[in-house]
Amino acid sequence: MVDVFISYSRTDLAAVTRLAEAVEAEGYEVWWDADLPPHLSYGDVITAKIGMAKAAIVVWSEASVASEWVRAEADMARNQKKLVQTALDNVMPPLPFNQIQFAEMGDWQGEPDHPGWRKVKASLAELCGRGGAAEPRPDRRTPHRAPVVTPPPAASRWPLYAGGAVAAIALLVAGWALMREEFAEGELAAEERIAEAGQAAPAAPMEPADPPAPQPPPVAAPEPAPVEALPAPSEPVIASTEGMVFPDSGQRLLRPAEIASLGPATLAIARNEIFARKGRRFARAEFRDYFSQFDWYRPVADEVRLTAIERQNVELLRRAEARFGQ
Repeated sequence: MVDVFISYSRTDLAAVTRLAEAVEAEGYEVWWDADLPPHLSYGDVITAKIGMAKAAIVVWSEASVASEWVRAEADMARNQKKLVQTALDNVMPPLPFNQIQFAEMGDWQGEPDHPGWRKVKASLAELCGRGGAAEPRPDRRTPHRAPVVTPPPAASRWPLYAGGAVAAIALLVAGWALMREEFAEGELAAEERIAEAGQAAPAAPMEPADPPAPQPPPVAAPEPAPVEALPAPSEPVIASTEGMVFPDSGQRLLRPAEIASLGPATLAIARNEIFARKGRRFARAEFRDYFSQFDWYRPVADEVRLTAIERQNVELLRRAEARFGQ
């Protein structure tokens, strides 16, 4: 698990190397593009690593302010509420990031008591836990990952119990009626035999016939177990909105103004999270890796059905992505 992702311009490699080493010395696991595997797509890896990280440090400088990649990475970190901003060369972060606090690190040479470095450490402690000792995520294979179904109130179980009792009584009555019908038919047959023989009702007691074989008592139907409603596989219960850019994009239409400042990586996550909430199994590895880290994502189908609102939001986000040539 990555604790800290660092976004920067290669022009600032020396300062960023010093920062990465200091963060690692605090006990955090750091990822920056010096660790990029040569066989994977840069964009795919960046998207996955920012999503996995607990904090993302962006190093703003004259070079990184002009970098579309750094802006896109900062935008993704901001939307996931894990952005930690630093600045070199007395640079102010660009819009809209200048609305968020940042640590001035231009004159930092590794001093532990530097005001900017103290700010960075405080942010990392809040986002990751001190010394990278944040509580680990439980194993996703454990049974408690199943969705929690809240049992209905105790009062609502009485109709089920009453139904079970009525069913049992009905069985008893039906069994008794069947026995009475069988006995009545047997009695009627005896009377008809007497009438056909021209005999009156006998004055003397007749020899009793063999008594009928005892019938086993009817077995009451077992009390039905209370039925708890489970969610349909195509509509999984969303117990968390962690990692979502627009958690409500399935209930309302997004406005062009609220996505205008988003970068290509964040737009792609926002579009695909609409499918992920429905339980889609993604073919692309970067989306599988990104959404699989969250408890609410439960892949159930290769194709899912979207509502009219969701389809319109997907198209709006797709057009916005097209501006970046994605």
